[in-house]
Amino acid sequence: MLENYLIDCCAPTLASLKSGSLFNCKCPEGACIEDIVDRWNAGFSELGITMCILRRTETTALIYVYRSTSLARTLKDPEVQAFLGAYGYESCSCCDGCSTAECSITSCLEHLRSRIAMSNTRESAGAGSEADGDRACCKSEPNCGMKFPHEIGVFLGYPLQDVKGFIENNGRNSKYTGLWKVYGDKAASIRMFEKYRKCFSVYSDLWRSGRRDIFQLTVAG
Repeated sequence: MLENYLIDCCAPTLASLKSGSLFNCKCPEGACIEDIVDRWNAGFSELGITMCILRRTETTALIYVYRSTSLARTLKDPEVQAFLGAYGYESCSCCDGCSTAECSITSCLEHLRSRIAMSNTRESAGAGSEADGDRACCKSEPNCGMKFPHEIGVFLGYPLQDVKGFIENNGRNSKYTGLWKVYGDKAASIRMFEKYRKCFSVYSDLWRSGRRDIFQLTVAG
């Protein structure tokens, strides 16, 4: 039941153009969404894609789809580590010989879950913001009313300069608005937006025509 979400919301991540995507879906009646996610992860295991639930209610699940290699590379960037550290994220201090990537990702996603939960409590509803410009969540559930901590853009593959710019400007004064608000390199971002849009179009056409299934459309790596 997640196929439509994966095509409509996660195509650039499946195509290895983007480190992560996000969507909010309704939980199917009579089925366990956790079991469904586990089955998808089994299928994705050799392709470098992982799905995890970041927030669960009685009727919905916020699902994050990411590329471990790409996300780990982002989280190892010193500027990203300094930025996330200000929000309580801890970088992995393990030696290079361990599974540093998985260790860092697991730690960061656990903290992101707590940040999302905090943003969506009644007392702190004003602490976050709706996912700004992110096609992944907004296209699937445009009226979900979900609140997100601003740093989530890092996990969705947004340039750090744009994430910082959004925070510093309270979402105003952007140079351009596409799939997110741009505060850095406008020309590069526009090129990337066009690449994403083409990817969405191609993947949708191939999948809906029956010429490719989700796993065939997923780039390994």
